[in-house]
Amino acid sequence: MSLETTHIILLREADREAGRQRVLAFFAKNFLVKYDSVEVVDDRSFAADESGFWGVVEEGTGNNRRVLIKLCTELAEAGFDKIGDLPRIPQGYESKTLHTITHLLDGFFGIDTSFYNLEEDSHWLSDQLAATIREQPEKFRVFTVECSSKSGNSADFLAKLRKFETGF
Repeated sequence: MSLETTHIILLREADREAGRQRVLAFFAKNFLVKYDSVEVVDDRSFAADESGFWGVVEEGTGNNRRVLIKLCTELAEAGFDKIGDLPRIPQGYESKTLHTITHLLDGFFGIDTSFYNLEEDSHWLSDQLAATIREQPEKFRVFTVECSSKSGNSADFLAKLRKFETGF
């Protein structure tokens, strides 16, 4: 079993190499998600004053929004479409779907994250930070990061991704 995913990371950093190292440190220190390989994609990583910056940000936040809508739709189709329905969600697929939804809303980084804003610990970009980036574009960057993990079987694979649950 293998997992390949792409994350887009926003941070405040004028220096490209310092930003790259900060992104790699974020993945190395992340206790929730561990990958076998983490590679920065240079031609999809931009300073905010470069032409590709806003397109990558919009791509990532758009992907997050689409995932969130899809998961909410799945819950609604399973009969859980109102806040009052939450207490009757059974443990299992639906509760795990709700768990992923809350991670996307509260800013907890996970394997479902497309765009992650390190400055606000968020899957989104606030209007306030967007204005700051437009005023000081030389101070911000996005890094596109390709990550992968491989394992011989699904139990080992999930244990590796969720090390915090196993205590390793």
